[in-house]
Amino acid sequence: MTLIILGGYLAGIAIGAMAPQLAAQSAWATEPALMLLVFLVGLGTALDPSAWDRLRRAGPRAIALPVAVIAGTLGGAALVSPLLDNMAPGDVLAVASGFGWYSLSAVMIAEARGEAMGALALMANISREVITLVFAGLMVRAFGPMAPVASAGATAMDVSLGIITIHGGREAGLVALASGFAVSLATPVFVGLFLSL
Repeated sequence: MTLIILGGYLAGIAIGAMAPQLAAQSAWATEPALMLLVFLVGLGTALDPSAWDRLRRAGPRAIALPVAVIAGTLGGAALVSPLLDNMAPGDVLAVASGFGWYSLSAVMIAEARGEAMGALALMANISREVITLVFAGLMVRAFGPMAPVASAGATAMDVSLGIITIHGGREAGLVALASGFAVSLATPVFVGLFLSL
C-alpha cells in the first residue's frame, strides 16, 4: 500500500511537471476529495460492528496511549522547531499533527500553506508509517509491544495494524485499533488549530 501511495505521489509530480496547466485545473478537486476521504473513514467505522466492543476491551490503555502519542509527537516537534528557522513554529506543529495520516494532513496543509508545505506534510507522515512497518519488530524487542502502536500514530488502526499484531500480539492489536481511532479523530482538530496560529 505504501509503495502504491508513493508511486501515486511521484506520478503526480511527474504529470504536474510535464503539464502544469492540468495541475492548475485539477486543484478544485482537493477539497471534495478530502471530504470524501473523511466520510469514508466514518462510514468504515460505523460498518464495523465490533469496533466499539474492541475499544471497550482495550481498557485504560485505550485512552492513555493516544494521549501519550499526541503529547510526545507535539513535544518532539516543539523541541525541533527552533532548529528549523525557515519554518514557523505553528507550521512545524501542523505537519507533526498529521500523526501519520498523510492524506488528510497533506491536503489540509497544502490548501492553507501551499503545495510545498503539503508535500512536506505528506513525506513526513508517510515516513512515520514506513518506519513503523520496517522497524516494528525491533521496536517491540527494545521497548515493548506498545512501541509500534505509538510509532504508527493514526495508521495503527489500518495500514500498520497487521504488523503491530504480528510483532506485538493480540492485545497490542486491540490497543492499536483504539489508539489509531482516537489519534485519527484528533488529527484534523490539531492540524486546523496549528494552521490558524
